[in-house]
Formats: sequence, C-alpha cells, structure tokens
Amino acid sequence: MTTVEQIFELPLHGVNISVPSLTIDVPKLQLTAQLEAGAPLRLKVRVTGVSEQEADARANKVAQTLYRGFLLRFGRHIERSEPPRSTSHLLASSGTASMFGKATGKAFVGVSPTVNLPQREVDDLANDVALRIITPEVPTSAQLYTAIDMYAAGLESQNKVVRFLVFYSALALAALFKWHDGRQQNVDRLIQKSNPSVSVSPSPRNKNVTETLYTKLRNDLIHAEERGCDPAGAIAAIEKRVSDFQRDVSLVFSQL
Repeated sequence: MTTVEQIFELPLHGVNISVPSLTIDVPKLQLTAQLEAGAPLRLKVRVTGVSEQEADARANKVAQTLYRGFLLRFGRHIERSEPPRSTSHLLASSGTASMFGKATGKAFVGVSPTVNLPQREVDDLANDVALRIITPEVPTSAQLYTAIDMYAAGLESQNKVVRFLVFYSALALAALFKWHDGRQQNVDRLIQKSNPSVSVSPSPRNKNVTETLYTKLRNDLIHAEERGCDPAGAIAAIEKRVSDFQRDVSLVFSQL
C-alpha cells in the first residue's frame, strides 16, 4: 500500500497551540494529520491507498482548510500570517521510503508566539476541519468564500493601510452574501453587530446617516479631496486603528 506524507509550515505570527501536538483523523479520506506546536506551526499529513497526485491534493486541502480555520477563529490574535508552504514530501511504498525536498517560500522570520490558544477551542477547530474537508462547498456561498479569501489576504499583508482596505472590502462581500447588499450601511451593520460599542458619527454627505469609525477612516482616505482631509493624516489614522479593526473584523468572520 502506498503512503504519501506531506509536511507543511503554517506561519501564524503571534499564536501557538498549548499542547505539543494535535491529531486530525479523517478515515473517509484515509488521512491523518498531526499539528505540532512551534514557530511556525508544523503540519504532517499522511494519506494512504490513493495515487500520489490524489494524496497531494488531499494533503494540500487539509493544510489550507486548517490555515483558514485558524484565521477565522483566532485572527484577532494573529499579528500576520503566511499561507501554508510544503517543506518536504515523503513517499513510502511497500515498506520502503525515499525523501526528496520540495522546499518553497522564504525562511520563517517572526517573533516568539505570544498567545497559547485554549486547548478546547483548538480541539473544536480540529473537529471542524475534519468535517469541512469532506463537505463540498456550496455554490451559492461563493461570495462568502471569496470574502474569507480576502480576509486571509488582509492578514497576510504587512502594509497596514493595505490590510485595512482589504479587510473592509472583505466585509463588503460578506454583507453582500448575508443581505444581498454590500453597501457601507451593511458593512457598518456587520461591524456593530460584533462590536456594539464601536464609535459612530454623522456622515459628511448626509447628516441623517451615521457611519462607524472604520467607515469614516476608509472614506477619509478614499474620498480625501471631497472631505477636505489630508491623505497623509488619513493614512496615519488608519495605521493607528488597524489592530482594532482586525479584532472586530475577525469577530465578524468568526460569527458568519
């Protein structure tokens, strides 16, 4: 019987799991994955009884699903993320094994993990991943999947303003999925549902309409000339608030 093992790194700067390792079993796919603590997190995925190409596809799917799961559940704690990268590929057949590298990407450069994630929540994530990788995506939820991809792209950006704007666009798509309307009022509706205490102020365009702090920051930059704002000042204001926005956006996506 052929066994294929893929090893991935999951660079999630600022978080770690609170146990040495965690196992995810998916008997239906003849797949077992072991997540190991560290910086970065290390994922070993072993698949048996299928072609190498199919095994690679299954291994990559579990790595991507686990990565997205971490972002959705724990994004408020993550300083910055990088997509999973395969570091090696082990092919064992009939009791023999050969190792050949598939190193990709740059070396991990980060900080020591600052948050040990609660074991119960990580166990819930593992159970959710085991279910999701055998459940087909729903075509009618395409807008939500794209919104999640954009949210992930925001977490992967090192530029604070880019991160802020990508997060905002991700919320617009999430609002479009939820209410078939991605206008700013519904972006604010999502934000306020997760954080009722977020500050609001009258819109300069319509005093009868309010906008959240985050919509104001976005518009002060995008419509700087119309609002008589200083673009450099708008950028500085976004950079000051991007961590708060990340926290609130993460709460929105964890509840969708």
